[in-house]
Amino acid sequence: MVVQRSPSGQGGSALHPLAGGGEGPGGALPGPRGQAAGLAGRPPRRRGPPKPHGDAAVKLLRVAAAVLIRDLRLALSYRLNFLLTAAAGVFSTVLWYYLSAFVSPKAGPVPGGYFGYVVTGTALLGYVHAALHGFSRRLREEQTTGTLEILVSSPAPPWGLLALSSLWEMGARTLEAAFLLAVAGLLGLQVQVAHPWALVPLGILTVTSFAGLGILAASFLLIFQRGEPVTPFVGGLMALLGGVFFPPELLPPSLAFLSRLVPLTWAVEGLRGVLLEGKGTGDLGGVFAALGLFTALLLPASFAFFTFALKVARRHGLLTKY
Repeated sequence: MVVQRSPSGQGGSALHPLAGGGEGPGGALPGPRGQAAGLAGRPPRRRGPPKPHGDAAVKLLRVAAAVLIRDLRLALSYRLNFLLTAAAGVFSTVLWYYLSAFVSPKAGPVPGGYFGYVVTGTALLGYVHAALHGFSRRLREEQTTGTLEILVSSPAPPWGLLALSSLWEMGARTLEAAFLLAVAGLLGLQVQVAHPWALVPLGILTVTSFAGLGILAASFLLIFQRGEPVTPFVGGLMALLGGVFFPPELLPPSLAFLSRLVPLTWAVEGLRGVLLEGKGTGDLGGVFAALGLFTALLLPASFAFFTFALKVARRHGLLTKY
């Protein structure tokens, strides 16, 4: 409604000549009373349909895309890092190739020789390092740049943002593992991939089970402001018991039993089965069940602990301290 000023300075409506600005018979009541009277004659506003529950998932996907694009642009700005990482992968693979000549094939049930055994193990060990150090490193970067409070104030859940912030880290480790296996193939590694689709569920369960450990490490860092020496200890323990460099059967019986409680043990067993023995999804039922159990236990526990750590950090003002 367009309101025109009358000569007397009172407001009058151009659509209704009797709607003067005074309190006379035809005047509108001033202030809140007049507003309430005007609203009383209007039809009730129709509210739109309730927002579907999928809006939260859409927002989370948008945040994931934004974070992934940001990390990709940041990584591409440091092209020398790609070259140095690739060179380090070549050096380590060549080192294991020549070292395998000194290892006896009778050292244990090693499919594909020791070279294939250790290359597949070190390829997955990169996921462990990315999970244990990647989440904590990203959390520390957000603290030092002052963006941690902005991220935790977004509509997405905080544990989801932490997981999304390491998407590029896990993707980079996947490319690194594929590159190591390609270099090993050039050096003579014979692979027998009869069921390549078995790598999809194996990779998903491996990443999710390792992510739970990484979120727990980041929660520890958020509360105590230091991730050492917990993460190096856990990483070294998994490398020792996970069957990366030698079969766990060579360990004492007590340690060999503990190796079955490490997700890395099942992950490398599944990867070696697919790449070196030609196994499919039907042959990896035990591996999938074990990794699924680790995921079901570690992910909810890590999400709950990170939410608790975030509340503690907010209460004590630790989000900006580093």
